[in-house]
Amino acid sequence: MRLILRYLIRLVVIIFGFLFTFNLPYLLGIENDKIRVSFQVFGKMVKEDFLAIVQLEDSKYLVSLKVLPIVENYQYTMTILAASLFVVFLLAMFIAVCVLLSPRKVQNWLKTWINFFEAVPDLLVIFLIQFLVIFLLKKTGLRIFQLYGIFGAKPYFVPVVTVSFLPFFLLLQFLIKVMTEEQNQLYVVYSKAKGIGMVRILLVHIFRNIFPLLLLQLRAVVWVILANIYLIEYMFNLNGFTKVLQKIIFLFKDFPSLIVCLIMFAIPLVAVEAAGLLLTRRLNGKERASL
Repeated sequence: MRLILRYLIRLVVIIFGFLFTFNLPYLLGIENDKIRVSFQVFGKMVKEDFLAIVQLEDSKYLVSLKVLPIVENYQYTMTILAASLFVVFLLAMFIAVCVLLSPRKVQNWLKTWINFFEAVPDLLVIFLIQFLVIFLLKKTGLRIFQLYGIFGAKPYFVPVVTVSFLPFFLLLQFLIKVMTEEQNQLYVVYSKAKGIGMVRILLVHIFRNIFPLLLLQLRAVVWVILANIYLIEYMFNLNGFTKVLQKIIFLFKDFPSLIVCLIMFAIPLVAVEAAGLLLTRRLNGKERASL
């Protein structure tokens, strides 16, 4: 009951955050070459949008949700998110274990390159992938990967790879850091003394202890993936949820529909948090998971 109440309070705070954020432009105005602060206009717009949310049964609201292909586009975006999160998690875990099992000199060399790639901007990665695909098409005449979402096409490979680039190195850097710190703990030394293999220590004992921290990091990873998806869908002209949001904002100007779509966009964060909480309680016990 307490958990449900907490999520309801968070939902109310999020909605009011949207109300105030989207109406901030009405707070400031220019009059006679001077900036004028108008709380009256701002309050009026906030009140109108709030009433629009309350009066959802009115036929003039949520029109865009009935016209636009929201379910289809949302499913496509969530598929990219799920595939990217799966690839990022498995690949980061595998590479982190390989790095920690390698000799010290190789570890230092690999960590240097990981830190370098983690600092590469997302836009540069997008442009490089676009250049590579177009270059291969011009040189070989082969369309190896579907790049743009034109004529209703829905490519998957290139968007997933592009979206996963930065989150992968972000999670990999985090895993190497926390797992390296855990290697100095007494239970690891004791496990080594008992003759337990290092791979088992990393994947079972250390992973079990870093899971709550990994959960917090996964929430940040999902945030980064969602931000990248928004950028990728816009730049590659993909028929995803981003296109729905753009039409609602610029074409329909339907604030209640925008709120619904933004909450739908945040569902993966809530799902990751809930699933992580349940898994943490199962692995470490209820008291430890609550810390």
